[in-house]
Amino acid sequence: MNRIAMLRKEKGLSQISLSLKLNVSQKMISAYENGKSEPSIATLMQMADIFNTSLDYIIGYTNIRQPIDKTVQMSLNEDECDLLGGYRELSAKQQNIALGVILGLLNSEKN
Repeated sequence: MNRIAMLRKEKGLSQISLSLKLNVSQKMISAYENGKSEPSIATLMQMADIFNTSLDYIIGYTNIRQPIDKTVQMSLNEDECDLLGGYRELSAKQQNIALGVILGLLNSEKN
């Protein structure tokens, strides 16, 4: 459950502040982060709301942070899902560079 610690730190939350938001003890947050205890589904759902991510990402089932519409997700293969998740983690400048590279590759195939 090291993603919980990573997400908490990214959000600028202490274990105590996260525990208050989730209505659990600070020791429980520590236990989640150290893998000594697993959060309930209800707690995971609250975390997903707090961190604006999917439950699957929190538990390590996927590397895609943002939930993808299920219909769209069904039409993507694993590489496409990984690419989309990675793209969403880039800064706006990096996203523009990535789009430029992709468009450049597409245009080079046409010529």
